[in-house]
Amino acid sequence: MSDISNNTPETTEKQENISRKSSVINKLKSFTEAFGKMTWHLFLPYKEMIRGKGITRRWLFTTFSLLGTMLAIIFIISVSLINSYYYSNIQQILDERASVTSDYFAQIAFNSYSAMSENDYRLAAQSFVEGFADKDKMEIQFINGRGTTIVTSSGFEPPAGQPKPDYDIACKNGDHGSWNGQNENSEHVYAVTYILALPNYKGYRAVRLIVSLEPTDSAVRGNIILISAIMLIVLLFISLSSSYFIRSIVNPVKKITSIAGHIAGGDFSIRLEKQHDDEIGDLMDSINAMAAELALSENAKNDFISSVSHELRTPLTAIKGWSETMLMCGPEDEAMIKRGMGIIINETERLSGLVEQLLDFSRMQSGRMVMNFQMLDIIAEIDDVVFMFAEKARKEDKRLTFYEPEQAIPVMGDRDRLKQVIIIVIDNAMKYSESGGEIYVYTSVENDMLTIGVRDHGCGIPADQLPKIKQKFYKANTTKGGFGIGLAVADEIIRKHNGEFVIDSVEGEGTNVSIILPIARQNSSIGIASASEKNSTESEVNNNE
Repeated sequence: MSDISNNTPETTEKQENISRKSSVINKLKSFTEAFGKMTWHLFLPYKEMIRGKGITRRWLFTTFSLLGTMLAIIFIISVSLINSYYYSNIQQILDERASVTSDYFAQIAFNSYSAMSENDYRLAAQSFVEGFADKDKMEIQFINGRGTTIVTSSGFEPPAGQPKPDYDIACKNGDHGSWNGQNENSEHVYAVTYILALPNYKGYRAVRLIVSLEPTDSAVRGNIILISAIMLIVLLFISLSSSYFIRSIVNPVKKITSIAGHIAGGDFSIRLEKQHDDEIGDLMDSINAMAAELALSENAKNDFISSVSHELRTPLTAIKGWSETMLMCGPEDEAMIKRGMGIIINETERLSGLVEQLLDFSRMQSGRMVMNFQMLDIIAEIDDVVFMFAEKARKEDKRLTFYEPEQAIPVMGDRDRLKQVIIIVIDNAMKYSESGGEIYVYTSVENDMLTIGVRDHGCGIPADQLPKIKQKFYKANTTKGGFGIGLAVADEIIRKHNGEFVIDSVEGEGTNVSIILPIARQNSSIGIASASEKNSTESEVNNNE
């Protein structure tokens, strides 16, 4: 703060004020240039991002709009608080000091003079100024009734006609007035004038206190620069963190998009490299898992197509071959013709079964597999299937045994579909059992649940392949024929019967398949289709269809 009571000539003081203002302006200019350069360098990494489309531009626009608004509000509030703190305090202190000073001086004058002449007033003012303790902090002036400053603590008589807006306001109000502005030296000051209530005098004699606001202005500017610097640091920090965030989110997303495009194009071997254990990392894991599953599905599909081609070609080749042979046979080759017709019939039935498997799989995939539920004796159906495989087991030198329970077990289900499941399971057991092997079919009841078990002592299933064995197109043993959809169809059928299809196997020891079904609660109005009635029931169902 300027020392108002110094003895520096007026011109020198004006030059010093101008020099100080130039210095501040230069500092602000330098700061503004530095701030602009730094902001531009911070902006450069986002330039291309802002020009493009997508979440980067949207995120930057949203973030910096909110950030800019928030910083602008904080800046305005901070500047207002700083101005209020500094200028309001000074104005309040000076107003109170001027009020106390005027009252004190009036009291002294009242006690000293009954009628104060102009000379008495001057002498009293000079005496008071000489004893004024704060001459180094503020200037005190005494003004006569003509508005002329007659005594001042600065030691220099103000120029004649110098404007005193605060005095004019005080005269108008008849009490006091204040003014905030620049004096004749272009110095920012705050002045307060109080009209003196002197005895036997009706003019506007007044006491005036003036304080320089230049140090306060410097302090305010310093605080504003500090706040601006803090905001710049905050902006820099947010920009750096935003840059890291954008790179850690947008760049992986772009890479994921590129990899997804390759996967969509059929390249299932490509994989994403996981860098962080977060949501993006989880997404990468999911895409890698999806690519692996698609690769497996693609391989399974190719194997399935190859298997279908092979399985269909075999009976067709046999049918074609024997048809050509039979065309060349004469009447004397009756045995050959009969044999050929048998083979053609068998291969046709086999071909029909393969096509039916494909249709069942198609129905399962599209959700069109409909069950025709009825009360039936599941033991009779098992017995029929075992009897159907008995001749095949004998020809292949395999032993098929059914441990049939003594009583019927009622089940609510689709007769043909349940029979189809039992056929699939026994056929697999026969297929993977060596010559001389044994296959056991048994049943057990526990907690109103029926378990139909088929046990073989064949090659078994490796432990790592066992969880996949019921998946579509999957074949644990590719040396055997089949589409790899039989177990998937069987599992779907049993699930539609509210049951479970469980496969337990040990490689080299054999496999045990459990078909678990709920036992039906029979009432008086519902009977069980016995084995003797079964054929007639099937005929009725077929006729209805």
